[in-house]
Amino acid sequence: MPGYQPLMDPEVRRRFEDVWRCRLPSFIGFRSTEMIDMARRGLIKMLYIVGENSVRSHPDSRAVAEALSRLEFLVVQDIFMTETAEYADVVLPAASAALEDYGTFTNTERRLQLTRKVVDPPGDAKPDWQIFIELARRLGYDIGFRDSSDIMREMARVAPIFSGLSHERLEREGGLQWPVPSESNPGTPMLYTDGFPRGKARFRVIGWRGGFDVVMGRLYPYSLIIGRERAQYHTATMTSRSPVLRVIWRGGPIVEMNPEDMRVEGVEDGEIVRLVSPVGVVIARVKASNRVPRGVLFTTFHYPELLANALVPAVLNPITKTPAYKDTRVRIERLKHDNV
Repeated sequence: MPGYQPLMDPEVRRRFEDVWRCRLPSFIGFRSTEMIDMARRGLIKMLYIVGENSVRSHPDSRAVAEALSRLEFLVVQDIFMTETAEYADVVLPAASAALEDYGTFTNTERRLQLTRKVVDPPGDAKPDWQIFIELARRLGYDIGFRDSSDIMREMARVAPIFSGLSHERLEREGGLQWPVPSESNPGTPMLYTDGFPRGKARFRVIGWRGGFDVVMGRLYPYSLIIGRERAQYHTATMTSRSPVLRVIWRGGPIVEMNPEDMRVEGVEDGEIVRLVSPVGVVIARVKASNRVPRGVLFTTFHYPELLANALVPAVLNPITKTPAYKDTRVRIERLKHDNV
């Protein structure tokens, strides 16, 4: 629940039920990775995706496309026509929260800052919160928000870590770092200086499941790490459109490889190769890099020209339900120049 409050706590549920005038489920739902698999198997019939380019960000991109194609109804709400939106039955055009709406932005150091509208949204685009309110109204439920300040006031009401926040205070004092438990509290620049809420940290012993598959290791000798680069964010739906960020790109859709591995494979710097995993194939340009050790490759999932997540099996960690983005087994196949 908002403010990192546990859904399974009855008191937390009651607080939100009183404010939202509804009954909340008393069970934990599914993660997005699980939902995609359920859609592919026909267990989920409809999805409403907001601000996520699932075809690029989820593992096994072809399986994701298959899952979206099998849905009876798909709604996508985004600021650009992404690869995921191409599968939608209805596309709801959203406004950019950073430029076309007034509200707050929370960065990764927990600092809430006001964002101010710079330009009007194009065409029929609306801020996400306005779309949600209008959709709820047409379904017979009045959420009650008239502007984004109302949303901030509700956050302060239902989530203790936001109790001391308001748009008016952020206007006066600038950005504040949650938790801000009261109007007199200055915010919390550093967490847990007086210890952790639960006391000592709890460590878990996790057993190893399975062992190294010798056959798999010979067929796919490289471990592919899929990460990020400084100049782009996530699937680069927004950042790839910036001419300024192009100046600091590391080189675009490339795969970094240790020079010694390149020598063994007979691959030259800048050569285009085929990357093959147990679930997919992509074509990529190789760049010599001493940043990666032998046996390891590195690339990103920012670029549509290199759908790296198409190589990632849709096998999830049993606890976190996350895919093996940081350890996908692949091999390299050289291409004949006349086929490139």
